[in-house]
Amino acid sequence: MISIRKIFPFFCLILLSGCVVKNVGTTVEHTFKGDYYLTSEKFEQGRESFAREVQENPDSVLAHYYYGRFLLQDNDFELALKHLKKARDLKPRIADYHFWTGLAYGGLNDIKNEETSYRNALKLDDDHLQSLIYLGHVEFRGKRYEQALELYGSALEIWPASPSALYNRALILHILNRTPEERVAWLDYLELYPSGSKGRRAADYLNMAGNYNFRNQTLGSTTVTVEKIRFVPFAAALAEASDESLLLIGEVFQDMDKGTLQIVVYQKNNKELAKKRAIAVKQFLNSELPSLKTREIGVSWFAEPQQLTIKGKKLSVDEAVSFFVTR
Repeated sequence: MISIRKIFPFFCLILLSGCVVKNVGTTVEHTFKGDYYLTSEKFEQGRESFAREVQENPDSVLAHYYYGRFLLQDNDFELALKHLKKARDLKPRIADYHFWTGLAYGGLNDIKNEETSYRNALKLDDDHLQSLIYLGHVEFRGKRYEQALELYGSALEIWPASPSALYNRALILHILNRTPEERVAWLDYLELYPSGSKGRRAADYLNMAGNYNFRNQTLGSTTVTVEKIRFVPFAAALAEASDESLLLIGEVFQDMDKGTLQIVVYQKNNKELAKKRAIAVKQFLNSELPSLKTREIGVSWFAEPQQLTIKGKKLSVDEAVSFFVTR
């Protein structure tokens, strides 16, 4: 007869293995499903699915974590905090859980606990990108500018294209009146993100700092941010680098029902060159966008700087190309 003592460990091993396989399977399923709903932006489906998971698996870390994430998408910060804290407390050594708990605290305007959560995440992982960025936001809001700059700098070492870190770094340098650094920072942002309201504001700040490599051009009700229109030095020929900006301006005008596109060139103390450059811009648009040949395009030129006023600051640009639409 086989002793029960000999077979008991074997049965325990089978039972434990079954539990491990089941737990691993559940973990993989939750991770795959949660990430799928998040990346495909099926937030409502994800929330409903993980609401059921929390009911069926109340001790599942991932069920609480993903349910909290989907609740954040609904701005249900109070309930999100409850579930994210549960995940964090069940697995306190995971930096992500501290970060998302901090985000829920932030939604409830609990700045102290928000900051603590980000710092705890960074204690576990000093390269936790999201915590670096959002702790930078906390420091920025608290006007602790040097600390914010350090955090944004660390984040940009990990992800050089972080839009919020790039933008806020430049804005802080503007606030601190560190103009040479500010110009570089706005250019770094605009090279990657010239469109949208932030792109327009960034171009304004860049111009106020004395750099005109990007300009806002207002065409009717649309304002587009484009790189400076450049020419071959001492000549009227357009530089190839300006093709993209000119095509964008032409396409915006092309989509307008009516109006006349006005091209104005300013060239300090050289009226003849200003005239030739204005004509060159018109010729380029007609050549590259044939449909514009039937549209009105006006040109004018001045042997003086362009005068601008941005956010109450008066500016003078010695060499510039400006566009606007008249009805």
